[in-house]
Amino acid sequence: MVEILKSFEQVASRFNPAVLILPGLTMVALGLVTWLAGVCRKRLLLGLVGGLIGGLAGYFVSAQNPLIATLAVGGAAAFGAMTPRLFVAVVLAGLGATVAFGVLARGHLFQEHGLLLSGATLDQSNARFTMQESLDAVQAYVLDVVDGIGPIARQLAMADLALIAGVGVGLLIVGLLLPRLAGALACSLLGSGLVFAGLTLLLIFKGSTPVARMEQQGAFYGLLLLGMAAFGTLEQLLLCPQPESGRDAAGGKSRSRSKESEGDWRNR
Repeated sequence: MVEILKSFEQVASRFNPAVLILPGLTMVALGLVTWLAGVCRKRLLLGLVGGLIGGLAGYFVSAQNPLIATLAVGGAAAFGAMTPRLFVAVVLAGLGATVAFGVLARGHLFQEHGLLLSGATLDQSNARFTMQESLDAVQAYVLDVVDGIGPIARQLAMADLALIAGVGVGLLIVGLLLPRLAGALACSLLGSGLVFAGLTLLLIFKGSTPVARMEQQGAFYGLLLLGMAAFGTLEQLLLCPQPESGRDAAGGKSRSRSKESEGDWRNR
């Protein structure tokens, strides 16, 4: 899996600049807001994030079909904006399962396999790709990643697969039972990942090699992401105000309890 990202890093220098710059800037901007203030504007941001992720997934998985991509944008955005609690729970469960999969399958992620597109399959000229050629190349790498997940999962033991499923189900339950904590944690994790991915694309555009450096210093970048997620979660819990509905419900409960205690005192 890692060699796919390294090959992408090498080939991306020939992409049309818009393929790297526009998604990179969008991810960084949206990621910063989601990381630090996702709970404050949860419905709007979750709708935007859902639309972005759903659109990109639909566009590349459907062989760049604009109709399917548009439907994916609308469906994912509506799901995120209209059912924020369920959407947050699903996102948190997906992120947790992904992290668990990465930890348990880290030994298999460095195995090499044939790529649909690599530097060896391209002509040796330094001509820059057109927009369509760049999108086709990105789609090839996306398919490489998707095709590589299945064989890796099949190599894992049943206990590892059960653990991954348990992490996902556990976080799904936490997301449904503790919506505010789950919202802050999911927004922080998602925002950190978007910022990280966006900066990676921008660094690749500048001619740097961030993927190779991450491979050499994986523990450092892992701790950096963990620190960003922890800071974002605490910051949103402390500074982002609780929704009006939550405050009204809490206030109603406290008033009903005070009335009950007052009635009990009078009846004594």
